[in-house]
Amino acid sequence: MIALALLAAVLSQDTNTAVSPRVRAMLDRFPVPPAGAPSIAIRFSRDTVWVGEQVELVTVTWFPRSLRDRLRRLPGITSPSLTGLWSARNQQLPIPVGTRVVGRQLYDMYVSWQTIFPLGGGRIEAPPAVLTYNLPTSTSYFAPEERKLVRSAPAVLVVRSVPSALTGTLGTGPTASGLRLTWRSPVATLHAGSPAIVELAIAGAGNLTLWPAPQISWPPGVHVYPEPTEEHPVAAQGLITGEKRFRFTVVTDSVGVLTLPAVRYPYFDPAVAQVQPATASALSLAILPRAVTIAARRALTVTGSADVPLATALVRGWRPVFVALVLLPVVLVGWRHRRRRRVATTPTDRDPEAALRAALGTPAAAGEDHVVAVLRGRGVPREEAEHVRRWLSAVARWRYGPQKRAGIPDPPPAVSHVIARLRRGAPLAIILLAVFPLGAQREDGVARFVGRDYAGAARAFAANVATDPLAAGAWRDLGSARWMQNDDVGATAAWLRALALAPRDRLLRDAWQGANGIPADLRALAPSVPLSRDELLLVALVFWLFAWIVVARQWRRTAWATGCLCAGALALAGVRWQAERPGQVLITAATTLRISPHPATTAVGELPAWSRVRIDRRYQNWVLVGGQVAVSGSVGSVAVQGWIPAASMVPIGPLD
Repeated sequence: MIALALLAAVLSQDTNTAVSPRVRAMLDRFPVPPAGAPSIAIRFSRDTVWVGEQVELVTVTWFPRSLRDRLRRLPGITSPSLTGLWSARNQQLPIPVGTRVVGRQLYDMYVSWQTIFPLGGGRIEAPPAVLTYNLPTSTSYFAPEERKLVRSAPAVLVVRSVPSALTGTLGTGPTASGLRLTWRSPVATLHAGSPAIVELAIAGAGNLTLWPAPQISWPPGVHVYPEPTEEHPVAAQGLITGEKRFRFTVVTDSVGVLTLPAVRYPYFDPAVAQVQPATASALSLAILPRAVTIAARRALTVTGSADVPLATALVRGWRPVFVALVLLPVVLVGWRHRRRRRVATTPTDRDPEAALRAALGTPAAAGEDHVVAVLRGRGVPREEAEHVRRWLSAVARWRYGPQKRAGIPDPPPAVSHVIARLRRGAPLAIILLAVFPLGAQREDGVARFVGRDYAGAARAFAANVATDPLAAGAWRDLGSARWMQNDDVGATAAWLRALALAPRDRLLRDAWQGANGIPADLRALAPSVPLSRDELLLVALVFWLFAWIVVARQWRRTAWATGCLCAGALALAGVRWQAERPGQVLITAATTLRISPHPATTAVGELPAWSRVRIDRRYQNWVLVGGQVAVSGSVGSVAVQGWIPAASMVPIGPLD
């Protein structure tokens, strides 16, 4: 008996967090079932409510555990179906919430409920709920089942209408609690003649869907176009709350100040049975001159250059580059000694024609005209190339004449000079090709830009930066093409990357300074010190080597100053590295943050245009972003995280 009581005490604890607190608070109002049989009952959370006030209809079922163990299938519970009410949230699947011992039998308690809002006054009667189960007539598996049915008593709800003395003041206002009104201005700057979306947000408790649009007296000189409303319901302690946003597209005719008027929104508060006013204060917005169109924008200059800055080419390798700089003198001395020894041991009877063709990279069967053309391409003067032609013709006659002759006559001094110069230039060209990447000229993008095909030019320059993400000129040209097609956010992202690679580029600085409309927080990201991160690292390396030199000469003051300069350059390079981390993007237009990568999932917030965030994860055409973002109506920045479509962002440089 003691063990059974302890088991009942443990099982009777309500550990189910899915039950609404308002429903859990009324469970004690249901009667204890009679011993030996199941029971079902329904109740409204309140017997009398006002029109539009939230109320719950709860269905409670008590079922003996010993009887449930005899059943071959689960019992069925049918909650009452109501009309003339607005159903906001249902929990039709019964939830086990407790256990109790009644007449020495263990009973399980199951709960389901409906959250509803009455739409009109009067008396509402909820029909009985029904519990059905099939009870076997014996313990045999093949025994027939007897169908049992248990009905609850009906429940009655009295709905009171708003007092007639208050209807004139209320008008079409809703029934709600604690309403707050706020104007929300667009994040982007407003320009005369350009459309912008403003929002009037209403937050509080109640049925968001039934909240009517407020009456707004718009000032003259502004054209207003209503947009679809947005509802963001939230359940707080079982009470339906949230925010409803009434959105309007406004277009102003002239420059000046647009004052969004003060709005009064009356509502009936059932807690005090009075009409309460919710008020939004007037909001003034600055209207700037008309935005510059594509045709009126100042034509920018593109070069089609895909050169990688020298400092970037040297530093991106980090440790191998620094080791190469230390070992470079040793390598050069060893290579020079080896070359001298190779020249000294080279046989004098080597075939000069074969040496010439090897230096040029031309096949042995190539004619004199082909060899001369290659020589001219290498920068050999015309007279020397003609000397080589005549000498090759003489060698062919000597070698393939009617009489077979051994050896080839020595070339004239002019030809020997050309061969020696080609031998010296080949290793140097190989070294330059290995150390410095060749710059390429991308004429397709330039031609499209000159022909005012800015979209095509942007695609061509985007392909260039995808091929070589370190080409500062290609990023600058991509930003210019985007700017000329009115993609200001995309242009800013490309220019920020170009400024990180080449902060002293004159064309880039001119385009950056002349671009209006870029927010101040993004302009602050441009490097104030005209040195890139890689140049700062090279400067730190130079100061580091010089510091060791002055230490060896025991110039202590100079060593301390040089060390401080080295540390300062390294610190500034570290700050740049932190600011230029990959994975940063700009939001092209206001987009909704969602809890998962699907457009039908719950929204957790909204990212305004020009927001700078980082990418945490990627899934198909969605990205998980996060960061500190300035949100309208808040002080400072707010931490945000959520999924957005990949098409609503533009990267600042490479993502990886």
